[in-house]
Amino acid sequence: MFSVLHRVLAWSVVFGLLLPVVIVLLIGLAGLLAGMQDEAGSLLCLRIAMGFGVGWISAIAITAVAVGVRVLEQAENARANSPETTSGKKG
Repeated sequence: MFSVLHRVLAWSVVFGLLLPVVIVLLIGLAGLLAGMQDEAGSLLCLRIAMGFGVGWISAIAITAVAVGVRVLEQAENARANSPETTSGKKG
């Protein structure tokens, strides 16, 4: 499970960092195409950028969930590996 969680976290961070760059490039290309009177191409680039925006938001959400699961998993492992102490209370 740890390796799958590690891969999910790594890929979601990569997508979270790279998708904004792709989105900005697509919006710039849409502006360029609009300036060249290519409204259909501009609209297509804007819609593709919107789709990547949804993917970016999803990557951020997946990153947050994966980090939360990893923190909970580490806390559970730390609890399981800690030596159990018995209380020496005498009454």
